[in-house]
Amino acid sequence: MAYRIIETVKKYFWRPRRKRAKCYGKEVSNLISSTYDDLKNAREKVRDAILSMLHFPVGMEMFSAGDEEQWEIIQETIDSSDYYVLIVGQRYGSVIETGEDAGISYTEKEFRYAKEQKVPILAFILSDDADIKKSAVESDPKKIEKLNAFKENVRTGRVVEWWETTDGLARQVTAALHKQMVRKKRPGWVRGDSFDLELSHTEILKLNQQVRNLQEENAQLKAQIVERKPKLTAEFYLDEPEDTDAQDNLDEPDDKKSIEDEYRSHGGLLVELNEDSMQIRLAPTYAEQYRNRYEPLDEFCIEPHLKKYVPDGALQKYNEELPEKETVDAYIEKMERYLRIHKRGIAFRLEVMNDGTVKATDVRVCIEFPKEFKLFKISDLENIKEPAAPKLPANPIDKAEREYAKHLYPAAFFGDIAQAYAFSSPLGEIKGLNAILNPMMIQRDYIFSVDEHDLSVEFDQILHKTRCWLDGLYIVPTAKGKFKAKISMMCSEYPDWEERYLVIEVI
Repeated sequence: MAYRIIETVKKYFWRPRRKRAKCYGKEVSNLISSTYDDLKNAREKVRDAILSMLHFPVGMEMFSAGDEEQWEIIQETIDSSDYYVLIVGQRYGSVIETGEDAGISYTEKEFRYAKEQKVPILAFILSDDADIKKSAVESDPKKIEKLNAFKENVRTGRVVEWWETTDGLARQVTAALHKQMVRKKRPGWVRGDSFDLELSHTEILKLNQQVRNLQEENAQLKAQIVERKPKLTAEFYLDEPEDTDAQDNLDEPDDKKSIEDEYRSHGGLLVELNEDSMQIRLAPTYAEQYRNRYEPLDEFCIEPHLKKYVPDGALQKYNEELPEKETVDAYIEKMERYLRIHKRGIAFRLEVMNDGTVKATDVRVCIEFPKEFKLFKISDLENIKEPAAPKLPANPIDKAEREYAKHLYPAAFFGDIAQAYAFSSPLGEIKGLNAILNPMMIQRDYIFSVDEHDLSVEFDQILHKTRCWLDGLYIVPTAKGKFKAKISMMCSEYPDWEERYLVIEVI
C-alpha cells in the first residue's frame, strides 16, 4: 500500500482540483506504491529522496484495506499524481477477497488502475541477489505464483530497474524522475505566490466570452451556407377511383365498375394515414359461408310435401358422395385468400420527392413490409382467379322439388330442365402469389418492382423540388397488430442508405 506526506508542504502551494499548470521545472507529485511491512524502510528512503527534489511524495497506507470509499480516494489520488513509482519486493501483499478484483493484491490493483489512466509508471523490482530478511520473502506457493505473474506484467511494455539496497533505490528513483520529467511533461503544481488567481479568473472569463462570440459568428455563417445535396422522401397516399362514391360499398358487384376501379374502391378500410404511420381496418371475408353448401342432409331438410319424391337411401348416398373434409377445408382456405386479396386490400400511390438543392441520380427506394402483408400491382390482380369449388353430387331434395313442380304443372315441362337448377361456379384455381407477379415493370423513366412483401423503385434521376408518382400499388393486410415497414433510400450523392420506419396498425 502507499502513503501521503503533504501536510508539511501544502501550505506553500496552491493547486486547482482538476486543471493544473504545465510542469516546466515546477514541483510534481509522485505516488509511491508497494507492499507495506516488508518495504517500509525502502519507502521512507524514496519519500525523503523525493522531498529533497522539492517534489511531493504521495501515498495511501492510512486507509484501511477493502474499504470501497477509500478506494475511491485512491483513484482520485492516482488521477491527480504526475508519476507513479512502483516498488516491488519479494512479498505479494494482501489479497482482495471479494468483488471483480478478487484474487489480486491491492498493490497490483493500484498498478492496473494507473496503467489504465496512462499515468507514467516508474517500476523498481528487488533483485533476487539482494540480502533481505527471511520474513520479507513470500512463503505461500499461490502468492509466489501470483507475485511472479505480477512482475512479468510489470516488465511487459516498459523498462524496469533492479535494486538491491534502500540507499541505491533512492538514488535510482531520483535519477529516473529527472529523466521522466524531461521526456514526459506533466501538469505539476503551481506556487501560490507565483500565480495571480484573480487575474487568471478575469482572463478565463474574457476568453470564455470570446469563445461564445466566435461560436455565434460561426453559427451565423453556417446558416448563410446553402448545403447542396438532394433530400429524398417517400410517402404513401390513397389511390382512389375516378368515381369516389364507388368506395362507399366494399361489396358492390364487379360488373358495375372497371376492374382497377373496383380494387381502388376499398379506401374505406384506411382509417388514418400520415407521413410516419397508417391505420388499417381488417375486414372479415366471410369465406366460411361457402362451407354451408357441403353440409350433409338429413330428414329435417325435407319439406313434408316433398318426402314422397325422395327415395329411401337417397340422402345417405348423397352424404357419402360429398367431398372429403380435407378437400372442403383446402377450398375454404383458397377462398379466404382470394376474397382477402379481391375485396380487402387497399390501393396506394407512392410519392418519391427530392426536396433538396440539387438533383439526385441513380435513385433507389426499397420498402420492406412485414410478412403479415401481401403486395401487388393492381395490373396483376386480374390474373388471380376465383378457386374452383369442389363438385357436389346430385341433390335428391332439388330433384324432389322438380318432380313436385312437374306434378303441379305437367304442361310446363317438356324435358329435363335439371340444368336450369344446377349450381355452377367460375372455373380456375387461384395461382401462387409469386407465380402470377411480373417481377419487374418498366414505365417511362423508372423501374418498379414488387415482390410478395417488398417493393423497390429505381429512377435515373429526380430533379430538385420534383416529385414522382407511382400508381396502382395494392397492399393487403392479413393479420391484426402493430407493425413497421422499413423505408430505405439511396442515390449517388448519399454516402450511405438513409432509413426510416412507417408504423402500420391493423385493427
